[in-house]
Amino acid sequence: MKPYYAIQPAFTGGELSEDVASRVDLDKYQLGLKQAENAIVRPYGSVHKRPGLIYCGQTKYPDKTVRLQEFNFVTDLSYLLEFGDKYVRVWRDGQYLGVEVATPYTESDLPKLRFVQSVDVMYICSSTYPVQKLSRYTETDWELTAVDWDMPPFCDVNKDTDCKITPSGTTGSINLTASKAAFDSDMVGDWIKLEQYVEGREVKLNATNGTSQSSPLSVGKTWKFISHGTWTGTVYVEYSTDGTTWKKLRTYTSSNDYNPQESGDVEEYAKLRITASITDGTCNASLSAYPYTHTGYATITAVSSETAAVATVTKELGDTSATADWYRAAWGKTNGYPCCATFFQDRLVFGGSPGEPQRVWMSKTGDYENFGIEKESGTVTDDSAITTDFLSRRACAIQHLDAGNDLVVFTEGNSWTVSGGETVTPSNITPRNQENYGVSEVAPIRIGNRVVYIQRRGSIVRDIGYDYNTDSYIGIDLTLLSKDLVNGKKITDDAYAQEPDSLLYFVRSDGVLLVLTYVIDQKVYAWSHIVTDGRFESVASVNSGSNDDVYAAVYRTVNGKTVRYIERFDRDHTSVSQQDYTMLDAAIVYDLDTAAGTITGLETLEGKTVRVLADGYLYEPMIVEGGKITLPDETTAKRLVIGLPYTMVLEQPNWDVGNMESGTVQGREKTVTKAILRLKNSFGGWIGPDASHLEPILYDPEAMELGEDVLVTGDRTVDLHENGVNTEGRTYIKHETPYPFTISAIIRAVTFLGETE
Repeated sequence: MKPYYAIQPAFTGGELSEDVASRVDLDKYQLGLKQAENAIVRPYGSVHKRPGLIYCGQTKYPDKTVRLQEFNFVTDLSYLLEFGDKYVRVWRDGQYLGVEVATPYTESDLPKLRFVQSVDVMYICSSTYPVQKLSRYTETDWELTAVDWDMPPFCDVNKDTDCKITPSGTTGSINLTASKAAFDSDMVGDWIKLEQYVEGREVKLNATNGTSQSSPLSVGKTWKFISHGTWTGTVYVEYSTDGTTWKKLRTYTSSNDYNPQESGDVEEYAKLRITASITDGTCNASLSAYPYTHTGYATITAVSSETAAVATVTKELGDTSATADWYRAAWGKTNGYPCCATFFQDRLVFGGSPGEPQRVWMSKTGDYENFGIEKESGTVTDDSAITTDFLSRRACAIQHLDAGNDLVVFTEGNSWTVSGGETVTPSNITPRNQENYGVSEVAPIRIGNRVVYIQRRGSIVRDIGYDYNTDSYIGIDLTLLSKDLVNGKKITDDAYAQEPDSLLYFVRSDGVLLVLTYVIDQKVYAWSHIVTDGRFESVASVNSGSNDDVYAAVYRTVNGKTVRYIERFDRDHTSVSQQDYTMLDAAIVYDLDTAAGTITGLETLEGKTVRVLADGYLYEPMIVEGGKITLPDETTAKRLVIGLPYTMVLEQPNWDVGNMESGTVQGREKTVTKAILRLKNSFGGWIGPDASHLEPILYDPEAMELGEDVLVTGDRTVDLHENGVNTEGRTYIKHETPYPFTISAIIRAVTFLGETE
């Protein structure tokens, strides 16, 4: 019988679920894989064995989890941050810099941390602790401090009009007395805002020969000056915003022939006074302040009871009258702190707190730590801080913020956008509801003009982006055809490496690392998964020149003890020499000046069975004892890669070629008699119709024995096991040795039993 030759020219369908095993009608099926373990799909079609993990160092505490995060300082200089229980450590280029900074975050707080960065300052939100600011001053000088706001935002006005607060003074240290329960010990350190109605006031000055001044007058908005009498000299209206430095606001001069009468407004709360220099006669002058609502601020320093507190005035109060119009600070121990942040239109934006879960706060334009409100002629200025709520029928707490052209607000139950097409101001901000899927606590990732996020409950990966046809944000379920990878599991961390292959990494709750090749404009989203001798717990991508280095925190058992290592995936190589690749995990790479046969410094692999690739030659498995290994037969080597082996598995789905003359090929007995593999820089591996019937992929064995370069590019033909009769027509590839393996196409020779086409 003449075999039918069918090619799978690419693998950009990625790993597909068993539920999709019969969906031969899907385009992705024709380019998919039933299994892709320890493999990565390239966006242009090929699939390759994933690179190994190079050992960088141990985390501070082997018995506690960590969270990895990039600190992107400049284009070609980034750091890896290791957040652990009450500390953060700084790494660069896979080396711990010896820099450790204390933090308030416990191990259980780490999943809640949210980060946003501006050059050398990173703001960290947690909802439990005050917003922290991690600042880099030099390579070895880092500091973490709670942000000292120039002006914080405030909650809505006190709703109990019977609860009034009376200040004992207007400046300095004062007592605050409430008519009902208003204070608690958690308010110590919090700001409080008091709005008081201040009646009109007046100061007078009867000036004769010489220079004299009136007492200062507090003015909130409109003032009026009037003089009477016959006098010669000059009279000034002066103003001060701090009560110490005075400047001339108006100047009036008379030679026994003039008495001014003028009014005006101040742009901000100020003190005014009259200063007169009279050479003849008497000037009777008065300066009046019209009634206004005064806004003052104080910081609570002590609380003695629910109705009594001590405070330090930070901006002068209007008077000592009682007021029901008072405001608590939006962030504090009582209301909690922001859970997430981003930058949008040159504002620092915070979202959600335990007390105000649906609220967003935006700083003043260009003044990131100031949430003050300024008025001009009674109107709030456009650059003032903004507070707005994202309300829906269900109370959905804000979880994440993301800023591109628009501000995207992700909540537990839906997503919103604030258009960036116009400048956002206090009077011009319109939230718009988009999708209603909700998001988990894992941070969304922006890729170009789209955002990839984990749906609520953590088992579905979606993307979202603006669609011109519908004038709305829409997206797709990226895991729809690969549900076996996420069903019954949660995604706990993620990272994105743009270069070289646009890869998303997702840590699964059981320690498996999922990989998504994502180039959505080419309709490529292909899954695979990575396993290791241990489990993955956190992942981060760090910019390093023209590449994005991917680091992982890995839990392993070494010499019977729990360890946690930070390891970096080896970069892609195009070399034809196998020695240039690291295809082992927890690997240590040696470049020795003098060839050696006994290799020390392997305590991190104590008791483990390792593979050794030395000067191009692969040795049989060895066990690390006493932190060392000895090469057999008194051989020596200069360049060695020593680490834990892992296995790649690739399996094609059921073979299909569309409808033939006699109908579909599905369900018909067939055998794949031959496979032609189109390889690039590859060596090793087995192939067959299933895991139980494998044949070696043949190369040049002499080159291997001589330690020569053995990597092959081109076609390799393998006659498959004779016992491969089935109705599936699959091929199964297994690759165990620490060599690279890249396949760009598989051509199957398929024969139907007892039939010809």
